[in-house]
Amino acid sequence: MKKNEKVLNNDKFLLSLFLLFPISILIGNFAINLSILLISSIFIVTLINKKNQICIDKKTLLLLLFFFSSLVINLIFSKDIYLSGPRVVKFFLIIFFILSFRHLLLNFNNTQITKLYKIWSIILSIIILDLIFEFFIGNNIIGLKSIMPGIRLASFTGEESVIGHFFSGFILLFLSYFNYRLPNNRILNLLLAIFAIGIAFIIGERSNFIKTFIIIFFFIVFVYEVQLRVKILFISMLLIFFSIFINFSNEAFKIRYFVQMKRVFQEGGINYYLDHTQYGAHYNVAYEIFKDNPVFGVGIKNFRIESANKKYNDLKHSQNKLRVATHPHQLHYEFLAESGIFGYLSFLIFIFISLFRSIKSYLLNRNNFQLSSILFVAVSILPLLPSGSFLSTYSSSIFWINYAIMMGYINTRNN
Repeated sequence: MKKNEKVLNNDKFLLSLFLLFPISILIGNFAINLSILLISSIFIVTLINKKNQICIDKKTLLLLLFFFSSLVINLIFSKDIYLSGPRVVKFFLIIFFILSFRHLLLNFNNTQITKLYKIWSIILSIIILDLIFEFFIGNNIIGLKSIMPGIRLASFTGEESVIGHFFSGFILLFLSYFNYRLPNNRILNLLLAIFAIGIAFIIGERSNFIKTFIIIFFFIVFVYEVQLRVKILFISMLLIFFSIFINFSNEAFKIRYFVQMKRVFQEGGINYYLDHTQYGAHYNVAYEIFKDNPVFGVGIKNFRIESANKKYNDLKHSQNKLRVATHPHQLHYEFLAESGIFGYLSFLIFIFISLFRSIKSYLLNRNNFQLSSILFVAVSILPLLPSGSFLSTYSSSIFWINYAIMMGYINTRNN
């Protein structure tokens, strides 16, 4: 087989792996890691075969290497390097994973790339149908149940019950694909967006619902060419529907979405949330860990050990006994506790320059797939709202595929 044919076959295999990447996320950590390893390895082989023929965006590469370097430096000061090491090594592979998506955009035409979003949309459509089935029946189509039946839905994530993050990570790409296929059917596109908010709502993951609502709201504002009063009318009707639904839903659902959330929006509600919830206890001990290790933190993935340290047993927090966790459940506290001010500032520099470059690209080309990922990445760094561990396998896979799309479209013909 000729060298060029090998490269072409590698590119086709690379595209196939990206086509199936959402499924690997649903299967679990082993499948995610295997997909990232295969994608990265194939791209490295392609780099070697094509040598100087591959066009890599140097600014994106420098940003990724900058962030990677901050993680490597963090290793030196990690309290348990055996916990931190695998996450840092994995990010090295993620660099090639991110660069490989741009490679696809440069080597396949628009029709072939659109097929990628079509497959992803089909996968998400199946999940939506599965969620509706679970909402009414109590389990999904293959019998999996949520850890909180009747309150949260799980779909194919079963007892992990993290489908809300997956839904949030792919829903705008789903809406972008339908808007691409049906650009003139404005009302149908708007109705589909409103329907998507409804699905996020019944999933029952409050933090992910808020994030999903925010990104779909801005997507509606920026993308759909519908009169502003029509957009406001639809969103108002949706909020009224939610209010009615909550009032007539089961008591547990009403407490989670109305009673508990209402308290947060009252006077002093944020302080109440920080001082009287388990999440607040995580944030509190994370802040104390940061104060004790302000420059470099305790090391990536070391919060799980340090939060159990006896010296934090007497912290003044009503839920301090619940402080111990695998991560602080909030990105900013996680970086402060585990990587200190050095790692935190490095991350902020990395993410804000990335957003600036991608937003600048979007304003020039108006690519809605790129906008979708920009909105997801932006909402992922919101403070206060609970989140998964940033460098964990499941959460990071959804973040980095969106980051790859966001950065991949910069200076490519697919714009």
